[in-house]
Amino acid sequence: MANKMVLLFPYFNHKASRRNQILQKKMEQEQQQQPHTSSSHVLIFPLPAQGHVNSMLKLAELLAHAGLKVTFLNSHFIHQQLLHHTDILSRFAKYAGFQFKTILDGVPDDHPRVGSDFVRKLFDGLELITKPLFKEMLVNSKPKVDCIIGDGVLGLALDIADELGIPIIQFRTISACSLWAYFAIPDMIHAGELPIKGNEDMDRLITSVPGMEAFLRCRDLPSFCRASDTKNSILQQIAQETRKNSEARGLLLNTFEDLEGPILSHMRTKFPKIYTIGPLNLHLKTRLFKSDQTSSGPSSNNFRKVDRSCLSWLDKQQKGSVVYVSFGSLAVLSREQVFEFWFGLVNSGKRFLWVLRPDNMPENGGGDDKGVSIPIELIEGTQKRGYRVSWAPQEEVLAHEAVGGFLTQRMEFNIGECGGRSAYDLLALLC
Repeated sequence: MANKMVLLFPYFNHKASRRNQILQKKMEQEQQQQPHTSSSHVLIFPLPAQGHVNSMLKLAELLAHAGLKVTFLNSHFIHQQLLHHTDILSRFAKYAGFQFKTILDGVPDDHPRVGSDFVRKLFDGLELITKPLFKEMLVNSKPKVDCIIGDGVLGLALDIADELGIPIIQFRTISACSLWAYFAIPDMIHAGELPIKGNEDMDRLITSVPGMEAFLRCRDLPSFCRASDTKNSILQQIAQETRKNSEARGLLLNTFEDLEGPILSHMRTKFPKIYTIGPLNLHLKTRLFKSDQTSSGPSSNNFRKVDRSCLSWLDKQQKGSVVYVSFGSLAVLSREQVFEFWFGLVNSGKRFLWVLRPDNMPENGGGDDKGVSIPIELIEGTQKRGYRVSWAPQEEVLAHEAVGGFLTQRMEFNIGECGGRSAYDLLALLC
């Protein structure tokens, strides 16, 4: 069984279906038959969200490619989505020391898993349900886990690692600039720069983030920083988890010195052991190509079914002429917001590729509104200069030469999803 990847289902005291119980027992038996290896055993634990899992799967594959024994811990729900929409089982089967494990994330499977309500439920579930299960998993792990690479927003991983004496390195999937701004949230509150009041000048400079005093404006901060109450649960959660990153043995960032060097210099005053390991997608593609000349590079890690027809449409567009628009997997837009963006794109005269999830579509009752018909000018304008899909192969889209700009829900560029291109290049058309 040395070359066969083992899939292990959750360690949890939860009623499972008879089929899953049988499957779990069979796969545990297969794991026990695997020969012991002297390689260090690394467990990787991402937040159950698209961008986080995508980047950390790339890191996991790089480590497995280097010969380490790697366990990738997914939430059960996310793993089922990956099994349904990707080739992860066959892709990782070539790494003898690699295995997937799953764990409950505390959110019911029938939850829509979008919007701020989901984020609150997720963090509550991770603390109440996942944390004790994670501890039990580590205690019973055979072979023992030598090191944890935990998502930097999962403080529970840091807490349990410290309790059990397991070294932990945290990985933040956002840019260094975003992380540094998050770290400074308590300082912004202390200086009176937060909260941002309703009628305030959004071009007002924020001066409490070292290295960004000359250019960071209120409008550049993510939406949760615009909470009217500084005790807002999401604002406090992000601030607390970011501050805890300094307690880990090290901090991994999916960026590189030439892109964010000045900010990284400031960050090292608080995080002395920062390791810039990006862009992960380019590193992985290069390693795979060197080891297998027939390899086409990393495959998709999408949770949703992708519509690849947009790539054929992009092939017909001029270089740098298309604005790519995607608000990610979690953001929920109201009908008014969808139409505001849509009219803006059509009236801009620019060509655009728009990822509009079905749950955000006005005619499907997107947001809090009932389904409505779409104005004819939007339909005709999109047919003339645009293209709309429910989900896109984002890395391939962003690497396409026809794409000149990227409009997204926040200024947190995950280089693992940007085709290795600079955020400044991607925004050039929009600036």
